[in-house]
Amino acid sequence: MRGDQLIKSKPCVRVDVNGIAQGYTVDVLASLLEQKGINNYIVELGGEIRVKGRKMPGNEKMKIGIEAPADNEFAVSGVQLVIELDSGAITTSGSYRKYYESQGKKITHIIDARTGFPAQNELISVTVFAKNAIIADAYDNALMVMGLKKALNFTEQRNEIAAHFIYRKENGAVADTASSRFYELFRH
Repeated sequence: MRGDQLIKSKPCVRVDVNGIAQGYTVDVLASLLEQKGINNYIVELGGEIRVKGRKMPGNEKMKIGIEAPADNEFAVSGVQLVIELDSGAITTSGSYRKYYESQGKKITHIIDARTGFPAQNELISVTVFAKNAIIADAYDNALMVMGLKKALNFTEQRNEIAAHFIYRKENGAVADTASSRFYELFRH
């Protein structure tokens, strides 16, 4: 990095901003709507969501479903949890759709930047709530790589985010938990 430029010294290195591009785009679209005086909206792009205002005509908070992981990427999945909100962003990163199997293990598309290899831990998905989608989108992948204990601890130390985690227990059962702020915001 030199000033405001990113310079790569190896031609084979590539920068892929897809990890936050959808969140950024959702925020741009939300800003455009607000500039046009639209104050009740839901913007969704590739599962990245930003909400402001209420659902009309009933003046209800918007409802967002957090997908439950299916047994395989072709199976129909259900809803793990429904949350209600009238402002903010929700993004999810998960390892239950895009993966391949090798020696009986699911290998995720989520890469651990520290090792260069696919992340391997108990997390199946992480849903992040933040003020805007680019922040939530940036954190969801990072939390997926950390594993449950570190990700939960990391989230608890930050006021700008809240997170819901779906994970696989050692016995293979699927469970979920969330940061205390997530429970405060969405569980009544």
